[in-house]
Amino acid sequence: MSSFANISQLTERIQSITAGLHLVIPELIIAGTILFSLVVELFLHGKTEKFSTSWRYFTVQIPLLLAVSLSFQRSELALTGSFASGLFDVNVGSNAINTLILSIGFLLILMNQIHKKSLSFEELIGFLSILLGALFVPISVSALSLFLSIEFMSMGTYVLVSLRKEAARASLPYVLFGLGSSALFIYGISLLYGLTGTLDLMSVDFSRGISVADPYLRGLALGLFAVGLLFKMSWAPFHPWNPDVMENLPASWMTWISTAPKLAIAFVGIRILPVLPVSFANELAVLAILTLLVGNLGALGQNKTKRLLAYSSIAHGGFIAMAWFFQPLQALDAVLFYGFLYSIASLLVFYLIDESGAEEISSFAGLGSAKPLPSFFLMSGLIALVGLPPAGTFIAKLTYFSLLWSNYEINHAIGILILLLVAIFTTAVSLVYYLKIPFQLYFKKATEKSPIWVELSRWQIYSYGILTAILGLSILFPEAVLNLWK
Repeated sequence: MSSFANISQLTERIQSITAGLHLVIPELIIAGTILFSLVVELFLHGKTEKFSTSWRYFTVQIPLLLAVSLSFQRSELALTGSFASGLFDVNVGSNAINTLILSIGFLLILMNQIHKKSLSFEELIGFLSILLGALFVPISVSALSLFLSIEFMSMGTYVLVSLRKEAARASLPYVLFGLGSSALFIYGISLLYGLTGTLDLMSVDFSRGISVADPYLRGLALGLFAVGLLFKMSWAPFHPWNPDVMENLPASWMTWISTAPKLAIAFVGIRILPVLPVSFANELAVLAILTLLVGNLGALGQNKTKRLLAYSSIAHGGFIAMAWFFQPLQALDAVLFYGFLYSIASLLVFYLIDESGAEEISSFAGLGSAKPLPSFFLMSGLIALVGLPPAGTFIAKLTYFSLLWSNYEINHAIGILILLLVAIFTTAVSLVYYLKIPFQLYFKKATEKSPIWVELSRWQIYSYGILTAILGLSILFPEAVLNLWK
């Protein structure tokens, strides 16, 4: 009898784990793609680089397109529920964020192929690892599943930043920083478990345990927990790895690391912070202010193009996560709208900068007349990153400012008011450093004939034109952009 009872219990346990797997078919497709890529690589050994790259693009694009389609369908049907014994929970917000992340990933791979970039096996696995981790992070409601998802995402970033020889010196500190933040993160989780008796971040027991815990011990536990999240957002003071790592990456991986992890972690904050019985608005505001100042003032003094963009990505990470101060539904809308447009602008600017091969900002002198179309596209992308009209990011930034003001009127937290003023000030500062390149394009003369953008193909020009059109049309149809993900 006991053996039958054990079998019955095992069957029930398996059913509880597998129940709800139909809710995460897009994520499972990406997981299957990683395994399939490992098998395919066995047959690509010894083949030419061109042949291998073509097959790698094929084996990732078809599953990605299928995953994007099914993710849109999941959002349309508003499928929700939990699976894996409650480790993961799918809701309307996670559906929207994951659809956005998948779409950005597909666009990035498409842009890479249009630009005829090689795709090594290591790059493919790194890209897919970040993608899978970024998809599981928003649906994680257990501290255990959240930690594992973030670590899976981290493994991909470690691979991508370590591939180039010139990045070896920068990648080692990044890996060490990452390992340190992971250790602090898991220690914070252990303290939270000791205080609450549960790993379920959404449970009543978790909220109750936090509310009755010693304030200093609670602050220590949540602070260590926050380290693991803020490291991925490149928030100050956990940002030093960012500029050195980013300036050595190609456009594709620079864009990917600047967007997917930040969108995923931003949603984690939107989901967890309302559950906490105590407010940390002022503490988060201080870190957000520091991040905005470090990112924007750091970019202000840069004369190298990629290093300037690396510092600006720190500032954008701080800006995206300001949604943590909004009401959950408003925060989700703000992150979806701003995150999409920021990703499109990053794709446009990073690829144009990468294709130029220009390390110094002064290298763009006089190209406004010599190369009018690429110059116009680059200026449009930079204007979008600032948040000026006619780019849709103008509406996105105004939305952030207005929601911050509304939150201050409700809570009267002085930290939020100061954050709003600093956000407006740093947006004005960003205007100065982002327009350094357009100033060179249109107001400086070239001393000699420049080789920049000489070999751009027709399809590359078309791709830049489409991205520029999206940024321009989004200011006319903001509701359409937002409804696309919801």
